[in-house]
Amino acid sequence: MQSEADAGVPPVVRAQSSNTLVDSRPASPHPTRRSLCPSEPGSDVEKGISVVCRIRPLSSKESRDGDSVIVTTDEDRAWMEVAGTEKLAMNFDAVVGINGSQEDVYNMAAKQVVDDFLEGFNGTIFAYGQTGAGKTFTMEGTSDLRGIVPRTVCAIFDFMERAGENMQFMIQVSFMEIYNEKIRDLICPERDNLKVREDKAKGIWVEGVSQHYITTEGEVMDLLQLSASARHTSETLMNMNSSRSHSIFQINLEQTNTLDGSRKLSKLYMVDLAGSELCKKTGAQGATLNEAKHINKSLSALSNVIYALSDGKATHIPYRDSKLTRILQEAIGGNCRTALIICCSPARGNEAETISTMRFGSRAKRVKNRAHINKEQSSAELKVLLSECQRRNRDLADRLAAKEAELSALRALSSDGGGALQGRVAQLQDQLLTER
Repeated sequence: MQSEADAGVPPVVRAQSSNTLVDSRPASPHPTRRSLCPSEPGSDVEKGISVVCRIRPLSSKESRDGDSVIVTTDEDRAWMEVAGTEKLAMNFDAVVGINGSQEDVYNMAAKQVVDDFLEGFNGTIFAYGQTGAGKTFTMEGTSDLRGIVPRTVCAIFDFMERAGENMQFMIQVSFMEIYNEKIRDLICPERDNLKVREDKAKGIWVEGVSQHYITTEGEVMDLLQLSASARHTSETLMNMNSSRSHSIFQINLEQTNTLDGSRKLSKLYMVDLAGSELCKKTGAQGATLNEAKHINKSLSALSNVIYALSDGKATHIPYRDSKLTRILQEAIGGNCRTALIICCSPARGNEAETISTMRFGSRAKRVKNRAHINKEQSSAELKVLLSECQRRNRDLADRLAAKEAELSALRALSSDGGGALQGRVAQLQDQLLTER
């Protein structure tokens, strides 16, 4: 494992052939849709943000307090209903009920984004919901119940194992948090208060965040474990280990085909948002109260961006209102395949927060992204394209010369006043104007 400061030549992972390789990715119960190449219709089309709702079981505290379940789900219809003081039912792209597994969530929410990322699309997967709704468990999981991040890492290395021997890969990872509206590197915590930058070549990026070259799945997991201890967390009345910051894990993948020299460059963000919270419920005081204010403010900015994009009439999208929305600008309404997991509590005591989360997810479904494969053509491919353009130009020049000759001959004949000949002259003049 190397950081960009240590690396002289970035390590290249070469695909290796194997006749006995076992697929370590979780099998999906749904047919896998493969994304289209740029040359095929549909590879650059508008696609809505995919929204998957996950309902966690009652917490031990909710069970002790005698709280009741007010959420009903129908996973086959991707439907859920809250029946408390207010009654609300909604459909999403998928719904994972109380008994749903980590594998179910990965297959329904993340797998398609990861597959597209491996084909060269940018991707983002993020978890949203109130504090204590299970977002960190969904994204990270435990050693026994792996979450989306470790399953994604496994899928990436499995993909590389299965690739042809002509493929080379380079992987860079970075991990950061947004704490009290300041960006901090979780792998190198001394790098704090980092700035968001933008340019035409690199897009939106965080200046100064460390990027580490990775060659094995184990190296990624070691980095994640190291970074987890640096993230800001604290205990509240609703969560024993409440995240006090938004975390963003980024993977950059470069794929090079050694046969034709073509390259694909894609990036994947996996975002664990801090939960919205009511301070009277969490008992936040002092520093924890200040953290809650910053968390709620940035989540409010995210909601405003979603609202503006889903409305379709807004003349200004307020991406710059927070560091979170600035970093996620491409993920929300840009060049990205995006999946949102809304995590909800089924308890009556959290009815208002669950309904609010459902409405956020419903609005996010209306946001359209236009993603394309990030492919750099090789010199050989460019030569083929140039040769084809030159051939078409020669064909066009030949057709124009033939029609010019015919037109000149007809003009000489039409001087005698033949109506049919004059009509043909006019027709040829129109064709020449069109083809030119």
